[in-house]
Amino acid sequence: MAIPSESDSSTGTRVPHRLWELLHFTPRARRKLVRGALVTIIFLAFNGLLAVLFGVTILNYTIAGLSVSSIVIVAAIGLTLVYGMRGFANFAYGDIMSLGAYVALLVNINGLSLIWGAILSFAVLALVGILLEVIVFSRLEGRGAVPPIVASVGVGLIIQNGIRTIATTTPWIYRVEAIQEIPIVPGLGVHPIRHILTPAVGLLFVLVTHILLTYTNLGKAMRATADNFELAKATGIDTKRVTYATWALSCSFASTAGILLGLYGLLKPTMGFEVLLLIFAAVIVGGIGSPWGAVLGGLVIGLSQEMSAPVFAWLARPDVIGLVNASAYKVAIPFIVMIAVLILRPWGIAGRAPAFTGRVFFIEKIAKALGRRPKPTGPLEDESGG
Repeated sequence: MAIPSESDSSTGTRVPHRLWELLHFTPRARRKLVRGALVTIIFLAFNGLLAVLFGVTILNYTIAGLSVSSIVIVAAIGLTLVYGMRGFANFAYGDIMSLGAYVALLVNINGLSLIWGAILSFAVLALVGILLEVIVFSRLEGRGAVPPIVASVGVGLIIQNGIRTIATTTPWIYRVEAIQEIPIVPGLGVHPIRHILTPAVGLLFVLVTHILLTYTNLGKAMRATADNFELAKATGIDTKRVTYATWALSCSFASTAGILLGLYGLLKPTMGFEVLLLIFAAVIVGGIGSPWGAVLGGLVIGLSQEMSAPVFAWLARPDVIGLVNASAYKVAIPFIVMIAVLILRPWGIAGRAPAFTGRVFFIEKIAKALGRRPKPTGPLEDESGG
């Protein structure tokens, strides 16, 4: 009878150990889960109250907000990954989303399923991200934040006009089977693609990002490199490989966000650029450089935009103020939220506060604006030093 070797027994015990690591949450993670559960319960209770007061049709705006949030979350995670690694805002990200959507369209209009188009676009955009790092952004390393930002604007314009040249400015739609909404109750329904598939993809990407950054060697190396590039390099981490992986992931996430955006409406060369500011708002609200902050920011931004629509519809009534073109004002709500967060909590909802910033940051700013100065804590010395 064969006796199991030591390596076999270690392999057998390693798999359950890895599964336990995946299922076991640290105390900090458990606290976050409890907070998330409480927020979810409050949110559901709030929507239940809205349904009781205004009818179930009001929940259509909540469902639409979750769909918009899912698209913003996928894009915001990809954008914040590059920011955490490179330390600059990638203004080409919206056009990279458009490029991913059009790559999937190219596959789709040639007779293949959009699923294959999404897979191919994911791979192609990963290669595009690596090429952008090799050809453009690695050559600007160490020159400050302004040159990469300006370069990203140029890259975005090149991609946008390249799409215009090849695909023209004619709007396109994906060749997918027309699907009707699924009625839940009279006045309330969900669309299988916009309201079920899109949030499901968003949730999948959130879980994949969490597992990648928390439990894999690549994710730990990415977090270490983002925290301190020189220290990570000194400890033996291949920072170049980690940077390439970050760019590949970021642009792949952009491709998926672009496809989801294309399923939500029409494909245009400027479709990604038009939502870029919304994605930046989500990143800022959640906390720059924090993937979990991008998730929270995306939820806040998407829900605030769509759930403000009934308020503006009410303001448009002649017996209220008769607001003209009221639905156009909802895009301003996310930026009002962003400004409020910047005033009250400049580092974002889930961002890490700087060491030099006190808890009375907002009060200090008001006191400074009013010309008040805090009283000295100790005796002042005279000119003679006595």
